[in-house]
Amino acid sequence: MQRPVFRMLWLTWLTSNVGMWMNDVAAAWLMTSLTTSPIMVALVQTASSAPVFLLGVPSGALADTLDRRHYYLATQCWVAFNAIVLFIVVLAGWLTAPLLLLLTFANGIGMAMRWPVYSAIVPELVPREELHAAIGLNGIAMNASRVLGPVAAGATSTSRCRRSRSSTSRAR
Repeated sequence: MQRPVFRMLWLTWLTSNVGMWMNDVAAAWLMTSLTTSPIMVALVQTASSAPVFLLGVPSGALADTLDRRHYYLATQCWVAFNAIVLFIVVLAGWLTAPLLLLLTFANGIGMAMRWPVYSAIVPELVPREELHAAIGLNGIAMNASRVLGPVAAGATSTSRCRRSRSSTSRAR
């Protein structure tokens, strides 16, 4: 963590992964409000993780052939753009169950494309003797985000539901 560029990238990685896990929980939760079909709710996770299986190898090849910094930036922009589109669609009231699956799949594409390039960038940022520590820190970031993301999504959803219920009961 003494390397400023690695520290910045690691914090970005942690934050991005927390957002990814929050998105997965929020998308499944949102699907339950769009449909009562358990299949559709289960398909949210499929749409999120299928791109990893479909694009893992091609993404690794791209990470080895393209400029890694630009490629990583492009994947982050893809995910951010997808989030903006989802936000606009939800805000406008246009969201349907199939559209949520499509946007979740598109988000999964961005996530699947960024993992290999991030792994390829790390050895360029730290000296070989610090690589084990950097890889360990990446494991910590991934596992911590697996806990923090769903907790944050649940807390956000719960507080929003409480506010919604209290404003509904006041309106009566």
